[in-house]
Amino acid sequence: MAIALRKKEPVSRSEQLRRKRERGARTLNWTSRAAAAHPAPPQPTWEIRPRGPAAKAHRMRSIALDNRGVEVQLPVLTLSFSPRGLATVLAGLACAGLLFGLTAPAFRVTAPQIRGLQNLTPDSVSAAAGLQGSNLFLVSPAAVEIRIREKIPAVRSAELTVAIDGNVVLDIREREPILLWVQENASYWVDADGVFFPALADRSDLIRLEVREKGPAIAFDGAADIDPVVVVNALELTVALPSGTRLIFDAGHGLGMMDPGGWMVYFGTSGNVEQKLDVYRRLIESLDARGIRPGMVSVENIAQPYYRR
Repeated sequence: MAIALRKKEPVSRSEQLRRKRERGARTLNWTSRAAAAHPAPPQPTWEIRPRGPAAKAHRMRSIALDNRGVEVQLPVLTLSFSPRGLATVLAGLACAGLLFGLTAPAFRVTAPQIRGLQNLTPDSVSAAAGLQGSNLFLVSPAAVEIRIREKIPAVRSAELTVAIDGNVVLDIREREPILLWVQENASYWVDADGVFFPALADRSDLIRLEVREKGPAIAFDGAADIDPVVVVNALELTVALPSGTRLIFDAGHGLGMMDPGGWMVYFGTSGNVEQKLDVYRRLIESLDARGIRPGMVSVENIAQPYYRR
């Protein structure tokens, strides 16, 4: 048996690379075919559920130090509220502030400052106002004025002022008396509006007017108890008559006086005082000339004066 020997020829570098690629291609094809013949079992499906909102990165604020180029970073806290939560917080703060304002001793009226008094005393006005211990935010100036005028008829007006610093000031305007009205052993003051109020002091400068028999009903409600014309006529009579003349008021005849001769003279309440005085003087001269001494003379009606014995 003959064995033929053949010299192995050297393989070039390019041929080696080509053969290597062919072997690699055959290996890949075999592997793919094997994978197709034996499919891999199904893999379990993993469901990733969110565990919560991702933590937000904190904002940082850089603060430069004294040394140039050296900084310190600090986290910046940010607060966020939902509309409902913010409303709840604000409502709670408002309720707390309201409760504090209504109950704190700092907002209580202690002693109001009272100005404008002439005949009244501060204690009487303070008691009538009823402000002691009241809350500054609940004080009503209109209600205080009504309360003072009801309890003290001598007050014409009362203006209440509450300052920002908590000071309470009462500006009182008193009624100015003109007449000293003497009725049923009691004395009252009367202002120009015909309003009666209790006499608060001894005043010799007032016009004294005495009531004969029955006088007007006195209510002390701040309304006029007599016609203001009566006050004006009393002033005019005081100026026209001699000093010290005793003035009288009668519910049926109006204003009058006691003549030095001893009889009553009535002038009514219709005014025209100067004309009535002139008619009265001429009537008395006529009666005196005839030797008649009257017991009462009336010039209430200028057109029809009369006298009684």
